[in-house]
Amino acid sequence: MRLGLAAALAALLCGPAGGQTAPSVAGKVLVMSDLHFDPMADPRLVDRLVAAEPEQWATVLESSDDKSLSRYGRDANWMLVRSAFRYMKQTIPDPALILISGDFLAHGLRREFDAAAGDHSRAAHRAFVGKTMQFLALQLKQTFPATPIVPALGNNDDECGDYQLQPDGPFLADTLPILHALVGGGGPGMDDSWRHHGNSSVKVAGIRVLSTNTDFLSIHYRNACGSPADPDPGQATLGWLEAELAAASQAQERVWLLYHIPPGIDGYATLRQGMCPGYLIPMWKQAFADRFYTLLRRYSETIAASFVGHTHMDDFRLIGDGDAHYAFALITPAVSPIFGQNPAFRAASYDARGGILDETTYYLTNLAAAAADGNVPPEWQPEYTFSGEWNLPRVDLASLERLYSRIQDEPAVGARWHSIFTVSSRFYWSQLSGGPSDAQAVRAFRCATGNVLPSEYRQCYCGDHG
Repeated sequence: MRLGLAAALAALLCGPAGGQTAPSVAGKVLVMSDLHFDPMADPRLVDRLVAAEPEQWATVLESSDDKSLSRYGRDANWMLVRSAFRYMKQTIPDPALILISGDFLAHGLRREFDAAAGDHSRAAHRAFVGKTMQFLALQLKQTFPATPIVPALGNNDDECGDYQLQPDGPFLADTLPILHALVGGGGPGMDDSWRHHGNSSVKVAGIRVLSTNTDFLSIHYRNACGSPADPDPGQATLGWLEAELAAASQAQERVWLLYHIPPGIDGYATLRQGMCPGYLIPMWKQAFADRFYTLLRRYSETIAASFVGHTHMDDFRLIGDGDAHYAFALITPAVSPIFGQNPAFRAASYDARGGILDETTYYLTNLAAAAADGNVPPEWQPEYTFSGEWNLPRVDLASLERLYSRIQDEPAVGARWHSIFTVSSRFYWSQLSGGPSDAQAVRAFRCATGNVLPSEYRQCYCGDHG
């Protein structure tokens, strides 16, 4: 896919040679994703947590004899989540808003609960899931009491099962009060959209944030706890998104999209399970993806940025077809280290029109040591700042297109991206030893960054085999 002419010209005009005055910072946003909080990391505490109220959970969790942080390959225990929240507060004490792009709950939570709890009925599990969500919301609001917090739901966020959120189901009903507490209010429209499908439209700090439940768009989604007669929640969600974008455009509002699963090809799954040229694994059902891309193109002047998660890596998506891109999505790396990257989060500055001026990724530098010994204090620090690392003027479509080209064409930039992608974790790439070569793995992920259409990903990844 070639660079869009308009975007390329914009990059030249906005660069240092253009001589334009840099826009002023309107605010800072804190972005986190994939907490995957595991309250059962010490299974001996589970029945005590079941009996306790969420306000008492911190005391129960901190009574564990194990004070170490979660290791690579595990979801985030309370010691890791607490450490991350404390450093976020220290680093960005008063963000204008906080975005969380989904997956609050741990992988396999029901399985762990059944193994550890005395009562593992569905009712007991539902109550435990609700308390887990309440506890996280409580900790977030205690850490940032004056900041609106906008969540999106991830594929693990439900009591039914992975990729099995029930429309109009118990999880959405149970979490509606949590949504109110996090965003600092609400109304009938927001209540209905959340209760039905886990979507929300919130205007905070001058920006319209559309939190969109893309779990319904996944190839893995099934309404296992609902009825076969239920309407398609994917179509309903895209219909809601279209109406919200049309209203924002009419009101001349700038929009941020917040969602969990990025569009395009699943580079990891394709690397592990696929083969060229015929078996490439997409993130979404193609009909949903096509409709979504149409909306992104139609409302490209309304949508200022998109924030997503799910892959656990530090990445982005260029979205377009034919000869030009018309949108991008920023993928925030995970707090949970279950897939082998270092725990991380981001802070971004933005202008009055919602454009992203710059962003910094912060990460935990000594996870292995802090996981091996509870007496070793966790050490967080900035990993890189976008403008300084890549010598690009701001985080926009033109800059990301230039970065993607450089990743392909400049070996030093490609090698640096190779490191940043996993948040400077060597452990992640070591997991691939004995399997696909590093070069093949890098190509699988790099092609996903710049090619959301299956035909273009196939050409990029498979080359002569396409």
